[in-house]
Amino acid sequence: MSGLGDLLRLTVRRNRWFYLAWVLALGITPVMTASAYEAVVGTGVKRDVLIATLVGNPTMRAMLGPPFDLSTPGGFSAWRVGTFTATMACIMTALGVIRSTRADEEEGRTELVRAGSVDRRAPLTAAVLVALGAATVLGVLIAAGLIAQGEAASGSVAYGLGTTLVAAVFAGVAAVTAQITASARAARGMAMGALGTMYAVRAVADGVSDSSALRPLHWGVPIEWMALARPYAGERWWVLALPAVLTLVLVLAAYRLEAVRDHGSGLRATASGRPRAKASLLSPEGLAWRLQRGSVIGWTLGMMLFAFAMGSLSGSMGDMLKEAPVLEEIFRRMGQDASDLVDAFYTAMLGIVGVVVAVMAVQLFQRLGQEERRQHAETVLATAVPRLRFALSHIGIAVVAATALMALVGLCLALPEAIGQGHADRLAQIAGAGLALAPGVLLVLGLAVLLHGWLPRLDWLTWVVVFWSLFVIWVGGTLNLPEWMKRLTPWEPLPKIPAEPMDWLPVLACVLVALALIALGLLGYRRRDIRS
Repeated sequence: MSGLGDLLRLTVRRNRWFYLAWVLALGITPVMTASAYEAVVGTGVKRDVLIATLVGNPTMRAMLGPPFDLSTPGGFSAWRVGTFTATMACIMTALGVIRSTRADEEEGRTELVRAGSVDRRAPLTAAVLVALGAATVLGVLIAAGLIAQGEAASGSVAYGLGTTLVAAVFAGVAAVTAQITASARAARGMAMGALGTMYAVRAVADGVSDSSALRPLHWGVPIEWMALARPYAGERWWVLALPAVLTLVLVLAAYRLEAVRDHGSGLRATASGRPRAKASLLSPEGLAWRLQRGSVIGWTLGMMLFAFAMGSLSGSMGDMLKEAPVLEEIFRRMGQDASDLVDAFYTAMLGIVGVVVAVMAVQLFQRLGQEERRQHAETVLATAVPRLRFALSHIGIAVVAATALMALVGLCLALPEAIGQGHADRLAQIAGAGLALAPGVLLVLGLAVLLHGWLPRLDWLTWVVVFWSLFVIWVGGTLNLPEWMKRLTPWEPLPKIPAEPMDWLPVLACVLVALALIALGLLGYRRRDIRS
C-alpha cells in the first residue's frame, strides 16, 4: 500500500501526546485498584461477607458490571474498574481514528496527502493501525502491571488483551462513522451515541436477575466482552474472538464505504437547506445556537435518562450498603461522609455528573476553535460582528446549557424517590444540589476560554483537569487517595448538598473566579490572530 509507512509516522507524530495521555491514565487505574484490594475489602470473614453482598446485589452489577471472582486483587480490579477502563479506551480509539480521518478530510489535509503517490486506503489504514497500537500498549501496561503485583499471568493477560480488543472494536466503529457522515462532529456523535447506548443496555442486562429474558443482552454489548472473558475466574478465551472478528468486519466495511463515497462528503447525503435563512441566523447568537443545538439536545436527553436510571437505584442503595460496611465507608467518602446513605448516593452521583457536564461545556465552547480552523470565523468577522460578541455567542450557550443541565439532572435523579416515596421536597433539594456544583463546571469552562484566548495550542490542558477530576471521583474513594490529591479538582470548594449544608461564599467565589478566567481569555482572544 503506497505511502502507508510515511502516513503511519505522520499519524504517530501528530497524535503522540493524545494517545500517551490516555494510555498512561488508563494503564495505571487497574493496577492502583488491585493494590488497594486489602484496604477496601479487608480479610477473613469481613471480606467474605462483602464479596457475597457485592456478587448478589443487582444495583452494583448495574453500576459496575458482572462480578465473577472477587477473592483476588486482580478479579476485584477487573470488576471495579475493568468495564470503566474498557469504555474509556473505546473513547480513546474512536476519537483518535476520527481526528485522523474525517477531521483531516474535513480540514483539507487528506486531499493534500492524496495529491501525492498515496493509496486511497492509506490514510484510513494508518489511523486504524495507530489506534490499535495505542490500545495494544494499554493492554500490555495493564497485564504487566498486574503481573508485577503478583497476580496470575493468565488472568492478567486476559484482562489486558480483553481491554485492547474491546477498544479495537470502537476503532472500527469510528472508521465506519467517519465514512457515513460528512463532518467530524457528526462522526463523533454517532460513535459516542453508540457507546452510550451500549453502556445503558449493559446496565439493564447486568442489573436484572439471571432468569430474566433481558439477561442475555449483555452478550450483544462489546464493551462487556472483556468482563465476560472472566479474567482470574476461569478465563474464557473464546470470548475474545468476538471483538477481534467484529473489529475486522467493521474495518472491512469502512474500506468498502470509503470506496463508494465521494471525497469530502459522507455516505449519508446532507439535507438541503432553506431557500432563505431564518431571521435568527442574522445574529451570531442565532448562528451559534443553530450549530450547537443538536449537541445540546442530545446531551440533555442522554444525561436526563442516565440520572433517572441512577435515581431509581437510590431506594435499594441504603439497604445494600448497610450489609457491606467497607463498601458503605467508600460511598460515604464519595458522598462527603454523609450520615444518610441515600444522601451520600446523591452526592456521589452529582459529583460524577458534574464532570460529565463539564465535558459537554468544553465541547460546546471548542466549536469556536473549529470555526476558526475551518475559516468560517473569518467570514463572520468580516461583517460588522465584533470579535468579542462572536466568542460570547459560543460561551453563552455553554454557560446556559451546562447550568440548566445540572439542575435538570438533579431533578431527574430525585424523581424516582419523589414518585415512589412521595418525597416531593427532594426534587427542589437535589436540583439545588446540582446547581450548587455548576460553578465547578464554569471554572473548567473558564480555563478552556483562558487557554483558547492566550495559548490555543495548549487547550488540551483543560482535558487533563477534566479527566483527573473523573479519576478522583470514580476511584478516589476506592483507592483512599490523600486528601490533598482529592482537593485538586474545581468542585472541591463547593458545598456537596445534601451531604453538606448550603454555603454561598464558595459558590459566589467560584463564579467570580470563573468569570475572571473568561474575561482574561476574551482579552487574549481579542488581541491574538485568528487561527486558520
